[in-house]
Amino acid sequence: MTDPSFQLLMQQLSQVTGPQLLVADENLRDAPLHLLLADTITLITNRYDIYNQAQSSGLSCHFNDFDFSSFGDNSFSQVLYRVSKEKPVTHHVINNSRRLLTNNGTLVLSGAKTDGIKTYTDKAARYFGTRATPEKHGSVYRGVIHHQSSTEQPLDDQDYQQLRPCISLTSPSNDYLLYSKPGLFGWNKVDQGSAFLAEHLPAFFGRFRNTPRHILDLGCGYGYLSVAARQCVEATITATDNNAAAIAACSKNFSLAGIDGEVIAGDCAENITKKFDAVICNPPFHQGFTTDNQLTQRFVTSCHQHLKTGGMALFVVNRFVPLESCAEPLFQVSKFGENKGFKLVLLEKH
Repeated sequence: MTDPSFQLLMQQLSQVTGPQLLVADENLRDAPLHLLLADTITLITNRYDIYNQAQSSGLSCHFNDFDFSSFGDNSFSQVLYRVSKEKPVTHHVINNSRRLLTNNGTLVLSGAKTDGIKTYTDKAARYFGTRATPEKHGSVYRGVIHHQSSTEQPLDDQDYQQLRPCISLTSPSNDYLLYSKPGLFGWNKVDQGSAFLAEHLPAFFGRFRNTPRHILDLGCGYGYLSVAARQCVEATITATDNNAAAIAACSKNFSLAGIDGEVIAGDCAENITKKFDAVICNPPFHQGFTTDNQLTQRFVTSCHQHLKTGGMALFVVNRFVPLESCAEPLFQVSKFGENKGFKLVLLEKH
């Protein structure tokens, strides 16, 4: 279903002339981008699936971690943005929009009240040297902020673009300080599910008759599971994620840990043709602001496509996620561990 906040942005497209920039994150994954006018709209996204969709629609599109440096000052008459889940990302986009907009150009924000749209509209207006009140349209709001001369200081984006060392990973042989950044889920900590899976990696790899030589980290994030796996076995590791920030952080951590392998941007590994002896995965179960059980099915299906016959995969999910029912038509499924919040599910491909 199309996010109603995107529909509010669409309505605003015809209100101005000149080039316009659409900033798209995971919330616009299912948006009808083919309805946009390719001759007036440029799209920037941190999601590889949206990038592919935009290219298929003939749009000018940039895939990166919301790096606006390739755009000159005063490049756009309008910037359109459905606010993100993370505050540093939203602040980063608002800060850059002031430079990108022409004089009296407009920044259009949309989102629900629970997304913080009222606060973001107020902050953006003050930063732009003007006033604005978001308009309510059903369950969502749209704020239109006009670019005026202003000397207000930028919003705090926690130095969004910079990777920083912030996660400790300790093993009997090595200690690592892993790099991460805002814009990633749980960016400054070890996700409890990933930590639970990492604890069981020695037992998982011990089930193989022959030590796995090629491992896929499906939905790698900043690469915690890849680094943990490399501490257990000598293997080539391929890590993949849909998020540009994850690709940057994971690549840094591969280099830091001396991992033999590669980090590839992709949507559920759809552009990877290689098959693997083992797959490790902590799949997301949220799409933007909402829970999406279809994501679990997509990760299970991708795992089946990329696992060799006789190979095994280890997934960690919240206890309420129905991964077993998704996987049973494709795999031999068994529970590998469980605690109060998470369960480990072993998938064997025969």
